[in-house]
Amino acid sequence: MKLAAAYKDVKLMAPDDAAVSFFKSPFAAHDTGSAIDIAYGDFGSPASSPVDGTVVDIREFETPTPFKERDFKDYLTAVRCGDLIVRIMHVKPFVNVGDRMRTGEDFGTFIRSGYFYFWNSSHLHVEVRMPDEYLRARSNMPLDIPVGVVRQAFLGGADADSGIFDFTGEVTFSSKRYALIDCPDYSTDGHFNGYSAGGFLLDGFIPACEHALHRFGLVGNTRNAPPFDCFRSIGNSFMVYSSGVKLSVFDGQNRALDVAGASFILFFGKPLIKLVPVRYGESLPECGDLVSIRINACSGRQK
Repeated sequence: MKLAAAYKDVKLMAPDDAAVSFFKSPFAAHDTGSAIDIAYGDFGSPASSPVDGTVVDIREFETPTPFKERDFKDYLTAVRCGDLIVRIMHVKPFVNVGDRMRTGEDFGTFIRSGYFYFWNSSHLHVEVRMPDEYLRARSNMPLDIPVGVVRQAFLGGADADSGIFDFTGEVTFSSKRYALIDCPDYSTDGHFNGYSAGGFLLDGFIPACEHALHRFGLVGNTRNAPPFDCFRSIGNSFMVYSSGVKLSVFDGQNRALDVAGASFILFFGKPLIKLVPVRYGESLPECGDLVSIRINACSGRQK
């Protein structure tokens, strides 16, 4: 298990093969940097505890869904860790109130929540809360994100002076829900790997057209100013309105692809970029295809 985030003495741990995101989700706590999504496994597979603690509450509840005659249940597992509560969602627990949860031990199975977009992968949503407010939907207890100085691992891929950041790679997976792009030009801080813009790791969904997700994050410690106009600073991270940048996607012949956008998150291992179709089942590039993703910081910047 590796450190994914922390709040005071509470350390949130994740499996070595996990990926994490702080700003990809529309949950209210992500707006304040108070939540982390830890992604691995698949729906129905075991989920391991990110903390040591005692289960003090388990809640089952219905979530919104656009599908008629289909119910999406979700679960909230509250774990006491010292004087604080760790709130975990998107996992159906098989533990009971009063049980001891230990870091790395399975405590439930991943579920597909009604809060998910069709392109979301299995993950657990984790927040640290005060004992008297863990049922609230909003939190303002920002997590400590263990990202330091970001280093470019390979040459090429970004032109910081022009404000254009380009990532080119091969499709390694393609389905009706999303495609995964393996771009060799990634960056690292020695703990997390990802794709960087101007010395910051990108974290979040950046749309290529209108989409409900309207902001993404930049994470890293640097003396440089962020390459995009930011509207919020939280510790070593910044939040950006996606309307202030332009994302374009091209195939190997430099033809523009009609997609909803691209999702960037942080990986302990080899990072990948998730390409999302406009609608479920719409055409995406196939495995082996070459794809270029371009982010232009100069187009549509907010004033």
